[in-house]
Amino acid sequence: MGDRFKSVGGYAVVAVFLVGLFAIPVIFLLGVTWASKHLLQPLIMAGWIALAIDVLVLLPLSIFKRLRGFTGVAIFISSYIFGLVTWLLSFTITYILWGSRAAVLGVLLFGGTVVPFAILATLFNGRWYELVTLLILFTLTWGVRFLGFVIEESR
Repeated sequence: MGDRFKSVGGYAVVAVFLVGLFAIPVIFLLGVTWASKHLLQPLIMAGWIALAIDVLVLLPLSIFKRLRGFTGVAIFISSYIFGLVTWLLSFTITYILWGSRAAVLGVLLFGGTVVPFAILATLFNGRWYELVTLLILFTLTWGVRFLGFVIEESR
């Protein structure tokens, strides 16, 4: 993995961790409804903007070999936005469907992520739309991360 990814990835992980760390007490103190409106909705909008920039700007610029270092890293960074949306949506879904204990347990057991708990909660409760949304976001997060790495390495 290139040096750029190590430094950029480290900063992105710290940023995502801090936002997640901030989000948990806010969700418990102000409620899931408040957090969904004030935290999740802006993050979803940021995710859509990042996806549009990736598809409409960065991918076409990746045709030029000289720009691949920049576009690959930028696409890689956008995967952290998708990951944060996936994580916060998963936390919210788990909290709503299975309660605060399951949400906290999901954070503690799976190293800071409740995505598997949210997938199981939606599956067992027949919430197919939310299940498909989580699976798409999970695939988007890791697919974009891999694509950014491949583009940057092909420079």
